[in-house]
Amino acid sequence: MVTKRLFFQTLSPSQEKILLALARYKYLTAGQLLGLGIMSDRANLNKQIAELRLRKDPLVGSIAFGVHPAIGKLENVHFLKAHGAEIVKDYLREDVVRFPKNEGQFYQKDYFHRMNTINVQIALHEGISKNEGCEMLLFLTYFDKVSTGKKKGYRAESSIQVSENDYLIADALCMLQTPNRKELYAIEMCNGDDTSRVHKSLFHHLRALSVGQPSRMFGLDYGSRILCIFELEVYKQMAMKRLFEDNSFAEAKFHFLFKSLEEIGQNAFEDWWLFDGEKVGLF
Repeated sequence: MVTKRLFFQTLSPSQEKILLALARYKYLTAGQLLGLGIMSDRANLNKQIAELRLRKDPLVGSIAFGVHPAIGKLENVHFLKAHGAEIVKDYLREDVVRFPKNEGQFYQKDYFHRMNTINVQIALHEGISKNEGCEMLLFLTYFDKVSTGKKKGYRAESSIQVSENDYLIADALCMLQTPNRKELYAIEMCNGDDTSRVHKSLFHHLRALSVGQPSRMFGLDYGSRILCIFELEVYKQMAMKRLFEDNSFAEAKFHFLFKSLEEIGQNAFEDWWLFDGEKVGLF
């Protein structure tokens, strides 16, 4: 197997791919890495990850989780260590490298929501690669933190300022360069069947839209949209019905696009639903 010399370290092509994938998505399970086509054999993939973890100066870290009562053992989540991030920047020539500065801030209660948010990012990025003239300019999540420069410390990079004293935290903010213009999306990954909670969250987004946010944050003079992704189809249908029955959303229906996780995995760019049942494209 061809290897690349990095001072006193070597990386196989498969290990390079693992590092680059982690740099893009920040957290990944072995299942997600297999889905990305990094390798085809789980046992060999786990061996490559172990080699990256067990170096004298580890490039990759892993977080083990407990047993879920319905699903069983949860997959370990892998991420770049600081030295791994340096390798990706300096030798694999990637400018944008995502890795956790505080490795302890990943709790089991957030496991499914966080990993599903990453699944949405994967689906959008994979879709981008198949569309000529499109590029993902940014993807910021609620678990990416940025300093506020004040005593409050840090805030989520996906925060949206609604007013001087009010803000909301989208699960993610995504900007695409399309053949026509830049398109900005706030993303809500909705797990579970609490339609009232989803309605409340989307109403907060409606208020943000009414004051030109988050478009103004990124210097855009046209409206953004909200991608509403649901764990299951039935939960998507429940939320669509709730918004359809709320007249507050009537004039903003083209700003709220709906899909299930399964649907976005099949096609991230076409066949989005409006809450009245009409189908539209992503842009």
